[in-house]
Amino acid sequence: MAVLSAKDTNKNLLKKGFVKYEGDHNYFEFWHNGILTTRTKTSHNNQDIGDSLIGAMSKQCKVSKEFFKQFARCEKSKDDYVAELKINRII
Repeated sequence: MAVLSAKDTNKNLLKKGFVKYEGDHNYFEFWHNGILTTRTKTSHNNQDIGDSLIGAMSKQCKVSKEFFKQFARCEKSKDDYVAELKINRII
């Protein structure tokens, strides 16, 4: 069962071009060429992100679960993410 650090995931999403805004959760948006492409969210409590939430976040980010885990751990770059979105015909 995979687990991601919420604090590290939040920080790494910001490093890769996601924009954060706060509400009842931490919301992260990814804009490409001025167009909102994907959106995901994390909780304010900074608890570890478990397998089921990793699955939900990967769907929201429109990539596979395995890609998202690597992306959140900084094993994949912003350029890798954009390339994956192109492969998945999101952009």
